[in-house]
Amino acid sequence: MEDIVQNPKDQESNPIGNELDVEVSIPKKIEIKMVDASYLNDYEIWVFIASLICNFLVGFVVATFTAVNDALGAFVAFDVLCLFFFITAVIMAIRKRNKMSIEKKTINLGLKKNL
Repeated sequence: MEDIVQNPKDQESNPIGNELDVEVSIPKKIEIKMVDASYLNDYEIWVFIASLICNFLVGFVVATFTAVNDALGAFVAFDVLCLFFFITAVIMAIRKRNKMSIEKKTINLGLKKNL
């Protein structure tokens, strides 16, 4: 404890001690868009599902192009199935996003004027 004694000369010798200015700006109006958490959760889940299916789709499309002729039919069928599920997941995510943006609530906060 006794080792931490501050010398006033050390504080005055700080070259940037007096140069630091802090400026805070407060906006006059803040607009907050509130959405239903269940819609947001559904939207995030559908986006996650779409991204997973997209990874499967790309992987199997690559496998289809590199496949031997014997297994080509199975890869094409699985590619079409993955594409169908991917399109379905993207459509569901877009619908949830639209529903979430339609049913949002806007809260305006701001400074009150003194009369």
